[in-house]
Amino acid sequence: MPRADNMVIMSGVALRIFLSSLLVAVLMWAGGPGAVLTAQECREWKECQQQALAAAERQDYNAFHDLAWRTLQLGPKNDPANMVMLARAQSLSGRPGDALVMLGRLASMGVATDAATSNDFERVRALPGWAELEAKISGASPSAAPVTTPSSKPAASAKPDAVPATTPAAASETPVPPTSKPAPEPASAKPDSPEPKGKAAPKAGARLLFAAPTLSAVGLGYDAVSGRFIVGDGKEQRLLVVGERSGRLANLAGIDAGFDEVSAFEIDTVEGDLWVVSSSAQTKAATVHKLQLISGRVLASIPLATTERPARFTDIAVTPQNVLVLDGEGRRVYRVAKKGRTLEMIARLAAPSCSSLAPGPEGIAYASYDRGILRLDLGTRAMTVIEPPEKESLNDLRWIRWHRGSLVAIQGAEVGKLRLVRLRLDDAGRRVRSVDVLDAGVALAGPTSATLSGNTVFYLGSNGGDELEVKKLTLK
Repeated sequence: MPRADNMVIMSGVALRIFLSSLLVAVLMWAGGPGAVLTAQECREWKECQQQALAAAERQDYNAFHDLAWRTLQLGPKNDPANMVMLARAQSLSGRPGDALVMLGRLASMGVATDAATSNDFERVRALPGWAELEAKISGASPSAAPVTTPSSKPAASAKPDAVPATTPAAASETPVPPTSKPAPEPASAKPDSPEPKGKAAPKAGARLLFAAPTLSAVGLGYDAVSGRFIVGDGKEQRLLVVGERSGRLANLAGIDAGFDEVSAFEIDTVEGDLWVVSSSAQTKAATVHKLQLISGRVLASIPLATTERPARFTDIAVTPQNVLVLDGEGRRVYRVAKKGRTLEMIARLAAPSCSSLAPGPEGIAYASYDRGILRLDLGTRAMTVIEPPEKESLNDLRWIRWHRGSLVAIQGAEVGKLRLVRLRLDDAGRRVRSVDVLDAGVALAGPTSATLSGNTVFYLGSNGGDELEVKKLTLK
């Protein structure tokens, strides 16, 4: 072999040796081989947990956050220790608003934490919402020892002056111009306070105004833990959030989440997920999206099979076991398990113009259509028409939800006017005994722009200008 060729080969070998050595050096500098493992590479939750704690120990807080998320996703459902670890990671990685929300969920579960004393939560304690959360935490479990994860070394920069001026969970959101403005509230009102269990809901007529001159409003959701409303923008195919105290509008998720035209969404208050349905007018495709409520992160997208088109999903409702979806165009009801990836058709509705779906007790659901309500037994798939009371009509019900033996509904009353009503059912749930008019003149901002949270109905309307108005009404 010529001498020149030998020199080229030797140079190539030397270069590879040099690059390998450089890679090893980089790995050692970054904290060892484990430092390059990502949240996607750990496949078992205990492995993810160990990697997360190792990342916290070396103060790689972004990796700590991602691995803590992965641990929570793979681990036991609603595991307090994993939830506390994620809250710690959120605080240390510069997401104090998300940590505030997670700590609020833990307090709602009755789990005590060391958030009031640990240096890892300094950024959270500097947020405006900390005082309310601290009171909630102190009453969560007075006699129980706080749930903690092995403490990482506090970040040197984790000081109150490093906290961005955000509302809870706003650290992961992008502001939407123009800046909205809150409506004046009575001095005694605390609109951004999550409603504690056993506390009366806001009085009828309480409201929140926020500027949204270009918003094509669709749907409404309310997260009592973070004190945020969720509003859909049909024109821009996105979801927005607005703080109940601040009136500040921000992006939650959009086309990058795989949305077509958003038509409805609902919060799973137990799992902390947001379920969204969207449809395409061009392809007649329809999809169910599962998002993480705090951050808007997409957890799953479940498209309807192409063989079942055309379809248009018009409503979605969460039950303790699964999620129900209404296909208004195909007159069908689908079901998907909360951790499932397929849509199962469970009923065909013998009625046109189906608009809304409300799960009731004991495997019963109600579907509204242009001339009334269908009662659907999800087990036997038997359907009956709900009988209206004398001198009352059940026509044109746009949105319905079950509440303590009644259906709360938005109903068309006259041109340009809607009304909020409560339909009181008989004991068998087959006939409406009476209709209570809760609000006779509702200027609803968009289809399904209402939600039920505990004993409170929230509904979104327009005040005739560039502002939208969230009204609250307590059900007795």
